[in-house]
Amino acid sequence: MRILFDMDKKDYNPDGKVFSRPSVRAVISRDGKVLLVYSKKYNYFKFPGGGIEEKESHSEALAREVQEETGYRIIPDGVEEFGKVIRKQRDSLKPDCIFLQENYYYMCRIEEECGETRLDDYEAEEGFTPVWMDPFDASHCNRYCNSEDVDHDMVMREARVLDLVDTELRKKSWEEHERETINKLGNPEYAEMLKYVEGVLSEVPSERVEAKTSINYSRFEHIKHVLGWAKRLYDLADNKDELRYDDIMIASIFHDVGRNVNIKGLSHAEAGIPLTREYLEKHGYPKERIEYICSLVGQHSDKWKMKNNQDLDKNLLLLMEADLLDDMGALGIIMDSMIVMKRNPEAVFKDCLNHIERFTYRQMQDNPMVSAAGIKLWNEKTALTNAFVESLRADLIL
Repeated sequence: MRILFDMDKKDYNPDGKVFSRPSVRAVISRDGKVLLVYSKKYNYFKFPGGGIEEKESHSEALAREVQEETGYRIIPDGVEEFGKVIRKQRDSLKPDCIFLQENYYYMCRIEEECGETRLDDYEAEEGFTPVWMDPFDASHCNRYCNSEDVDHDMVMREARVLDLVDTELRKKSWEEHERETINKLGNPEYAEMLKYVEGVLSEVPSERVEAKTSINYSRFEHIKHVLGWAKRLYDLADNKDELRYDDIMIASIFHDVGRNVNIKGLSHAEAGIPLTREYLEKHGYPKERIEYICSLVGQHSDKWKMKNNQDLDKNLLLLMEADLLDDMGALGIIMDSMIVMKRNPEAVFKDCLNHIERFTYRQMQDNPMVSAAGIKLWNEKTALTNAFVESLRADLIL
């Protein structure tokens, strides 16, 4: 099992006898909340669980502790490893010994029905009560627990694990939302295409130098953003009869697949053509469609054509507008701030404002969109950017 973190006080005699007390803890989540045990007496939260008894397996200890402290029954095949925390310090009862506690945390699923709790005397005295809590709020409460009668190392251990659980739950929630959004795009093949492109981009990174790379800018995340903007533009378009929805979606997925390909004399857009063609041929797409989609991929960076060519292909225009809409507005503001802090860790708020004014704010003032939908979305981003800059300026006035 992976180690989440160590809690080693190093306040013991390294040659002392080790007293080991392994324990199990259950991480049970539902609708963004976690099932915890609340101490009414001392105002802190802990995960259901406790020490493993002699000849007892981890799963048996989990089932027993959870039922005793919360009344819920664990579903046996719904248990997965989350991680362990190793706690090592001088034994409070035997100062010459070392207290070693390995805390094993498991993600668990439970049955719907809740029974009665069976608390030990000390648990009843503390007023242990099962509650469903937001992990962030529970962690915050633990960090402000100041009772002298509480094992603060235990309370802080639970706070740190709660933070990790909060991050994990938010990540899973976002991934689920993303999967649902991609499924709603209408073609089950999009998910596999995205997986392929992600694999290509995760290979040996390009030697191209970009300012964005200093902040761990993800080209794959950009591709997903562009796919989202392409869908919004299509939904708002008043000329859907002139657009080829599926081809636009596919071109959006593949438009930056050539970013990590270095072919002398070719732009990243042109370098993406053979990769796009190879994938579509392998999956049985007709030759005419393949070549058309490849043309969209190969030309998507020619943004100068947007204003200078009135006969620009409507599908190519939509892809170009979707590409430009990303990294602007709120995302651009955050990106500017991240770049400033990466370049200068001692930067202050005014440094961030100066950078935002030079880049995202300035770029937003000249609307490059051509379609009515694109103009509308760009104006909305511009209004947000202008309001943010104006508010930040006011905040920084002495």
